[in-house]
Amino acid sequence: MVGDGAKGAFAKSADESAHRTVGGPPASSESGQDVRAPGNLRFSEMRPGTNDPNSVRRRENPPGPTGQAGGSTGGTFAWEFSGGRWLTGASVPLADRAVRYGMSIFETITIFGGRAILSGAHFERLACAAKELGWSDCRLPDALPEAAGCGLVADGVVRIYLTAGPGGPSDPPDGSVFALFEHCEVGTGFSPLRAVSISAPVLPPPGGWKTGNYWQNIRALGLARSTGADEALVFNPAGALVGASMANVFIEADGAWMTPARESGARDGVVRSWVMERLAVEEVLADPDVLSRATACFVTNSRVGIRPVGELDGRPIATDVRRLQQAYREEVLA
Repeated sequence: MVGDGAKGAFAKSADESAHRTVGGPPASSESGQDVRAPGNLRFSEMRPGTNDPNSVRRRENPPGPTGQAGGSTGGTFAWEFSGGRWLTGASVPLADRAVRYGMSIFETITIFGGRAILSGAHFERLACAAKELGWSDCRLPDALPEAAGCGLVADGVVRIYLTAGPGGPSDPPDGSVFALFEHCEVGTGFSPLRAVSISAPVLPPPGGWKTGNYWQNIRALGLARSTGADEALVFNPAGALVGASMANVFIEADGAWMTPARESGARDGVVRSWVMERLAVEEVLADPDVLSRATACFVTNSRVGIRPVGELDGRPIATDVRRLQQAYREEVLA
């Protein structure tokens, strides 16, 4: 339930304490539905079942919307930003340091109902990360590819990547900007999560950047799912809570809402910031003990919006964020 210190419409009420059923698909599950680009736009498609960049092929006349004849294409489209415009078809060279060392930064933008959600805030964060890295000379787009940002039939996410390009580890950046659309379920209608703490520490990137090196997070997520949970809560080497493996986390404990501070390594998530503008939340350096005192918990990211946690380290908790989810639907998704 939302805490006593909540602002406005999110104040706690007596009828909002019902425990929600734990279960449902993991946060990263996808429906596997087909997706199509509108009109006569040209785009590239990754062959289903492969990650080989050489498998990218072009289609001159894309088929019609989802549900029409034409067969599945895998629902993945790619673009490259070059010469100040988006070009269809993209592959990352093996010599790029994004491949060799994981040297890339990215932002994930939700496409919902044919609209790019909070895209301005995402592009601002990408530019800030590039500046902090010393990559300010790289030319960044300020809008999505037309096919991904306007009129796309299916919902999903677009990830904008800035890579370091070829060269040695300490050479100046000479990279490229890529966009990758993936069809998946988005919104706020996801079932409550089962979350577990993972003791193996992760070393988060400075500044809370979203980088292409997600191995530690993926490993933590795999460990969590091996126990039957949906999501992992991870800690830095100093023992401070960073967040979920794929999301920011908010915890209600001792009658107050809190979230891991940026200095712990927490990502500077766009939805995280939206929540903090509307809910009385304190940024803290949280140790593992806070989880044992938690009375409610939810996670945020661009794909799931605001998703409650119904079970934390095997202990059921009553998380009711319906008012917050409703506000997100009305203010952001509508």
